[in-house]
Amino acid sequence: MKKSLILFLICSLFLTGCVEKEILDDLYVETAKAYDYVGENKIRGTALFPIYLSDKSIQNGTLSAEASSTREVLEKLERRAQQPLVRGSLDVVLIGEKLAKKGIIDIGDSLQRDASIGARLYVTIVDGDAGELIKGNYGLRGNGTYISNLITHNIKRRELPETNLHLFLFNYFQEGQTAYLPILKQLSNESIAITGIALFDKDKMVKKIPAEDMFFFKILVDKLAEGSHVIKMGKKPGAAEETVEASVTSLISKHKIIIKHKADPVEVTMRIKVRGIVREYTGKKLTHDKVGEVEKKMEKDIEEKCLTMLKEFQEIGIDPVGIGQNQKHGVRGFDIKEWKESIYPHVKFNVDAKVQILEAGTVE
Repeated sequence: MKKSLILFLICSLFLTGCVEKEILDDLYVETAKAYDYVGENKIRGTALFPIYLSDKSIQNGTLSAEASSTREVLEKLERRAQQPLVRGSLDVVLIGEKLAKKGIIDIGDSLQRDASIGARLYVTIVDGDAGELIKGNYGLRGNGTYISNLITHNIKRRELPETNLHLFLFNYFQEGQTAYLPILKQLSNESIAITGIALFDKDKMVKKIPAEDMFFFKILVDKLAEGSHVIKMGKKPGAAEETVEASVTSLISKHKIIIKHKADPVEVTMRIKVRGIVREYTGKKLTHDKVGEVEKKMEKDIEEKCLTMLKEFQEIGIDPVGIGQNQKHGVRGFDIKEWKESIYPHVKFNVDAKVQILEAGTVE
C-alpha cells in the first residue's frame, strides 16, 4: 500500500510537469464576439478582448475579419492576432439584425462544438451593426462583462425571459416550439439598452416584440420573479390630458397552458396568475375599491395583449410559447407536420388572467 502511494505521487509529479502553462498577459482572452452580414454571402466577425493597463484600468481591444463562414472568420482573426485568441471566457455573442434574418444556426453550431465555451453563453441580436456596438466604451470592467451583466439583470429583475445558447439551441431543435433572443441597441458610445425580443422561425428572425410589450411576452413564456408594470386607469377628474396611473411592482407570475385536444378546432387556454404591490398611484386616494379597479384593469390589459400576441404568432406560423410541445405530450401519435399545417393555424385561443394586489404602498 505504501509503495503504491509513493508510485502514485511520483507519477502525479511527472504529469504536472507536462501541463503547458500560459501567461494571461500573453493571451487575448475573448469576452464577446460580434457577427454582421456585409453582403455577397460574407460575414464580418469582430472579437473583443480586455487589455489590462499598468494603472489597473481595462482597455477594450478588438480585431475584425471578413469571410464566407464562421470557421474562416476564426482562422483570419488568429492570423491577425499578435497573441493567441482564447474563447474560454466568452460571455456574449452579438449578431447583427441583417445576419439574423438570413439565419444564425451556423454560428450556434460553431459555438456548441467548442468545448471551451459554456452553454450559458448569452446570444443576442443587435438592432444595427453588432461590430460597431461592441467597439463602444461601457463601464469600467470591459464591454463583454458590461453586456453580460446587463442581460443578467434584465432576466432576474425585469421583463426579459431567461435566455442563453443552450435554451436557444434546445428550442431550435425540438418540435413544437420556436426560439427567441433579446435585442440590443447602441444608444451612444457609452450606453446600450435592451429594446425588444427577436422571434425566430427555425434559425431566421421573423418578428420583433417591442420593449413596451416585453412584460406580456415574459408572462406567456416564463415566470416573473420581480419587475414592474404601469396601469393606465383613465383621465383624472377635471384634467383633460392627465391620466391616472398605478405602478405595480414586486410582480410574481406563473402561467398554465390548458389544451382541449379533442375539440374541433383545438382550444387552448392560457391561465395567468399575477401578484404584486402598488408602489405609486397618481390619483387622489387609493381606496379598497380603487385597488379592485387596478386588478380588473390589469387583468383586462393582460388578456387583450396576450391574446393579440398568440394570434400574431399563429398567423406567422411560429410558436415561442410552446403550444405544440404541450400538444405533443398530450396526444398519442403526434404528427408535427399535421400540427403545423392543419391544426395550429386553426387553434382557438383564450386568455384567463387573475391579478392579486397584495398591498398598496406609497400613494401620491
